[in-house]
Amino acid sequence: MVRFLQLMLAIWAWCAVAIPSAMAQQLLEPLLLEDPAGNMTLAQVLAAEQAGRFQPGSPNIGLSPSAYWMRFTVQEPARGPAYSSDPTLWFDTGNRTLQEVTLYQPDGEGGWRALVSGSTLPFGLRPLPTDHFVFPVTVQDGAQTVLYLRVRSSGYLGVLVQPRVWQPQAYLEQMERDRNGWHMYMGMTLALAGLYLFLWLYLREVDHLLYVLSLVSLVWATCSAVGGHGAAYALYWPNAPLFEQSAWIASLLVAGVFPVLFITRLAGLAQRMPRLVLALRVLVALNTVLCAAMLLLFWLRPGSVALQQQLFLLGWWVWQPLFPLLLGGVVRVAWQGDRMARFIVVAYVPAALASLYVSVENLRGMPPTLSLVMWGAAFELLVMALALADRLHHGRLAMQAARKALLQRLRQAEQEQERKILQRTLELNAAHQRSKDLLYNILPMELPRGRSLVGPVSATVLLTEFDGFDALASTMPAHRIAAELNLIFTAFDGFADECGLKKFKATGDAYMAAAGLPTPCADHAQRCVRAGLKMIAYIEHRNRYHPFKWTLRVGIHSGPLATGMVGKRQYVFDIWADTVTVVSRPASAGEGMGT
Repeated sequence: MVRFLQLMLAIWAWCAVAIPSAMAQQLLEPLLLEDPAGNMTLAQVLAAEQAGRFQPGSPNIGLSPSAYWMRFTVQEPARGPAYSSDPTLWFDTGNRTLQEVTLYQPDGEGGWRALVSGSTLPFGLRPLPTDHFVFPVTVQDGAQTVLYLRVRSSGYLGVLVQPRVWQPQAYLEQMERDRNGWHMYMGMTLALAGLYLFLWLYLREVDHLLYVLSLVSLVWATCSAVGGHGAAYALYWPNAPLFEQSAWIASLLVAGVFPVLFITRLAGLAQRMPRLVLALRVLVALNTVLCAAMLLLFWLRPGSVALQQQLFLLGWWVWQPLFPLLLGGVVRVAWQGDRMARFIVVAYVPAALASLYVSVENLRGMPPTLSLVMWGAAFELLVMALALADRLHHGRLAMQAARKALLQRLRQAEQEQERKILQRTLELNAAHQRSKDLLYNILPMELPRGRSLVGPVSATVLLTEFDGFDALASTMPAHRIAAELNLIFTAFDGFADECGLKKFKATGDAYMAAAGLPTPCADHAQRCVRAGLKMIAYIEHRNRYHPFKWTLRVGIHSGPLATGMVGKRQYVFDIWADTVTVVSRPASAGEGMGT
């Protein structure tokens, strides 16, 4: 789409350079006579001429309810080889909006022939089917012909005349060039409007709809602000002169609303410059009220000239600061670095300067230079279309960047989740391993699966008791007894593991372990003896430095043993046989600190 808009901008540049402005064959300077009441006849005008009342002056009178008589002296111009020898020339007023236009020319018999036209008449009553008010005149070879032109426009239409004399073929060629330029302009704007209307229907972004409405209103204002293109009047409403005269007022009404809304929204002025936006809203409201009042006055009271002029001047003062204020706010935002505001400045500066120039020329009584307004508006529409396309492009890039950032965040979150899952898995594995180790300390893994009793097998049992434990326990606090036994039995666990014994239980002051089960071994008796000696050595060493003195008895006996798990909910791994009964006897009756 950006390439399409660039192509349209290139076409605009070519048209602005290639299509020339109108060049008359002969520009006429008139003598003027004012008729304030507007009721002078041609005879009175001729008498006034004899009295020397005609004075040199500009044909561009401006806003005035008076009728003006203009006297022109026309001499046949040199004819080129491409043109016929027909003595008829075309007298061009250079105006589309004059309400009353009458041309008087000699009829060749000593009298005068009147040709009547004006914007209050249907298009079909014009002497020639042209956009401007053009009259055919006949001149004699080498002779000068005097013409009288009576013009009048009440109210805000004004008297702006740029009289020229054309050879018919030259005028038709120039009119064809002008219309080709208008057709190019209208085709370009229609293509842009259709493109962005479809974009709005597809994307549902209000900016695209506002652009289309702004485009339509600006094109309407460009085509109607100086009385319309003329071709539209001839093609679409030739019998509606009142509509033709008033259409430009309605165009100023919509052109003062939609472009302001579009630019304000596009540059974000409501958030950045709320006071300026408030002032713009007041001006838009005043412009809307004044344009509506002018329309009603034009339709209901067309003869109220003075009131029409007052409303027009008041509306002019309301209209003129509207777009300069808007453009000033956009320039300030652009100066702050806003990309869209810079597009708007580039787009609207030529159109604003052209509009200002035309407004000043109108006030000075000069005919409007329509081509400046038209091409300024075309440039504005193209650049704004590029701005919307650029914003759409950057929006797509921002969306892609946001999507990429979202994917990156999701990927990081996924990696973080995987890391947490891995960490939790490792923690669960470690906890499971601790549980397994604890379970294996209680239920040896060598025990065959599904069996609660194994044996009998040949093994050796070790049983330790403390001599005088009951007497010592009666004099020692219970928590201290528990702490002492915990330290001693913890050391015994280490000796049992070191010598290859399996601990079975520690009840009260008794500690029982065995060697040779659940895994059989040949040196089970030696293992128990080594463990017993280590336990005795540990107690002897402890008694040297500890205030509580313990006397340990150790019983060891070898014989057949049966092992297994007992219990339904809390399993206990235990041993049974006479060997267990026998080993308790030396442990109870043996000499302290011996085996």
